[in-house]
Amino acid sequence: MAYAPIVVFGFNRPDALKNTIASLLNNEEAKFSDLFVFVDGPREGKAGEKEKVEEVREYVRSIKGFKTLHYTFSEKNKGLADSIIGGVSQVINQYGKVIVLEDDLVLMPNFLNFMNQGLDYYEKNQKVMSVCGHSCKVKTPADYPYDAYFFTRSSSWGWATWKDRWNLVDWKLNDWDSVVVNRKAFIKSQGSDVFKMLRDCKLGKNHSWAIRFCYAQFVQNRLSVIPNKSLVDNEGFGGDGTNCKRYSRFKFELNETKEHKSFHLPSVVKLCPSIFKQALWYHSIPMRIWSRIMYIIK
Repeated sequence: MAYAPIVVFGFNRPDALKNTIASLLNNEEAKFSDLFVFVDGPREGKAGEKEKVEEVREYVRSIKGFKTLHYTFSEKNKGLADSIIGGVSQVINQYGKVIVLEDDLVLMPNFLNFMNQGLDYYEKNQKVMSVCGHSCKVKTPADYPYDAYFFTRSSSWGWATWKDRWNLVDWKLNDWDSVVVNRKAFIKSQGSDVFKMLRDCKLGKNHSWAIRFCYAQFVQNRLSVIPNKSLVDNEGFGGDGTNCKRYSRFKFELNETKEHKSFHLPSVVKLCPSIFKQALWYHSIPMRIWSRIMYIIK
């Protein structure tokens, strides 16, 4: 197996990044993997942020345990979206595939195992857009034989993809008229929240790279492969993350198995209706209303 390079994005949270790297090192594949770390520059007028960013950089220089270490420190603040688009493009165009993480994620011991198996297994299958390590809590049918399922929407919480799929994304949303025409089908495919997020991105109200990636997935009619139980714990809901609130509607059950295993991946790329319905529910209007209420309460 040719192990995919791991790309990690850090900013101003040294402890969070240390937790992410430590959890990666609990994966057997870490020592065979090239690690690329991109650290964004401090924002102007943010007291104490320059020092925090420098602390992150000092830590990054000290990382050991991977096959190789490469790091890029931005002098100016690019923002998460531009950092990810630029960093992933740089690495994926050299290696052909990548595993991507942000600094608020804690990975289970079989995370890299699953990601690399998925990248190898579906590399030639153009129906697959991405391999995702995070899964919302779903109940698989009693006779379901696989360790993973397909969904219409990628997760940004620990994911991987290939060069030929990444480079087809329209990051500038140039064909906006088609987006509007496809609005209802896009919502039906990926959830009630997607069109508003994409429209806000077009208007400059947000800069999400992930919603543009998801729209490209919809346009290209591709699916993401996702483990039945999550291999990623998102710890970014403590309130100090740039894009995370204190409450998340995305409930999940972790697969903390330490024994190295071979995942039984679906050979036919198609949706399982019952799992799809459950996964899509997390993006439904009732669930989003409940999430808003809980966020206010908490």
